[in-house]
Amino acid sequence: MRKGETYCLIDVGSHSCKGVVLRHTNQGLEVLAKASMRMRGIEGGDVRDATAVSEAVESLVDELERESRVRRADFIISSSHSGVKLVEHGAELTVSENEKKPVDESIVESLRATVESELSDKYRLLHFYPKRYVVDGTKFVLNPIGMTANRIRFEVTAAVMEKDSSSVFDFLSEVLPEPLLVGHSSLLAAECALSDVEKETGVCLIDLGHSHTFVVIYSASVPARLQVIPLGIRNVLRDISIVLGTSMEEAERLLRSEGSAVYGEAAYAQQTIEYRGLDGRTLKVTTKEELARIIHARLREILMKARRTIREFTLQNPSSTIGRLPGGVVFVGGGAKIPRLIDLALDVFEGPARVGTFNVPNLPILNDEDVVEDPALCGLLGGMTQLLRQTQSVVAAKAPSSKQGFFKKLVEMFKSLW
Repeated sequence: MRKGETYCLIDVGSHSCKGVVLRHTNQGLEVLAKASMRMRGIEGGDVRDATAVSEAVESLVDELERESRVRRADFIISSSHSGVKLVEHGAELTVSENEKKPVDESIVESLRATVESELSDKYRLLHFYPKRYVVDGTKFVLNPIGMTANRIRFEVTAAVMEKDSSSVFDFLSEVLPEPLLVGHSSLLAAECALSDVEKETGVCLIDLGHSHTFVVIYSASVPARLQVIPLGIRNVLRDISIVLGTSMEEAERLLRSEGSAVYGEAAYAQQTIEYRGLDGRTLKVTTKEELARIIHARLREILMKARRTIREFTLQNPSSTIGRLPGGVVFVGGGAKIPRLIDLALDVFEGPARVGTFNVPNLPILNDEDVVEDPALCGLLGGMTQLLRQTQSVVAAKAPSSKQGFFKKLVEMFKSLW
């Protein structure tokens, strides 16, 4: 990543499409623009209405161009897909049949290329996490270069999707003419919200998304378990809408302005809240206590399912503390902004819990604290961390584009698709 480069980060979710334009400077990252658009046409990461998705991304890109006045940028795309899964894979290479020979960079690159090719033949490969090299079946190392061996095996964990999914990744790969860095929002969020120590010793990232909740457990610096819970903030909003007899839009407003993940506070019963009924005109009244009870019930259900995933993992891995992870749980996503979430999490998990935000010591964001402190942007900003670490492949452009008027050309492409 060169200094002075400009990057456009876009995170496509089922609820909203968020974007940030960043410039990489000697001091860190400078925010040039940020925008968010309501998203329609996506369900669980699959594109259900290509026209609606195209219009939302087009509007987002147009607004980012106006605000940033940038005419050339490299795109980093993130999105959540409920069909993501982790697979273990490996490849072995015979270095010499007789006398041992030294392992050099060409051997390591050949093994990596083999593994990536075999995975890509079967799946859409999103993330690639090297685990270890096995030298002659007995020595387990992180870097075999310089060692002598007869044979060497390379083992990895990969995040993949089935090739027949109608994902946002496929859609945007067809549309955007520039090189892309693509990744799953939850896994990219971990790159900027979790520390290296947490990932090494064991930690659980919980991405509270709109339609799904993603639970990712890290151990020995790689994701070791990924569980998709088919419940999200949309379910919380539906509960509010049904119980209080209001629209989903009004339920979202109540959650944002008056919501709480815990109930039972003495003052809550005394605090009345006005809201509009389904007709949009009738005024109704509830209390903060009743609203908190509705929110609490569904959130607790989601967190209990996440707790079950953690317990299953720790029981299967005796090196971990039974039922817990040293790093506890870290929340990202839009749902992480619900007030008193951590109080509920401390009760459910009985261990460390915090809200994750962008925290990369060698890559500070210089001029926008709101961007830094927003857990809903971790999936978007994590792409910059991934790029810095050079662990993500760049998808080649179909054809070169002019450096002039890039945003304008992109918007015109969207308009011409349907």
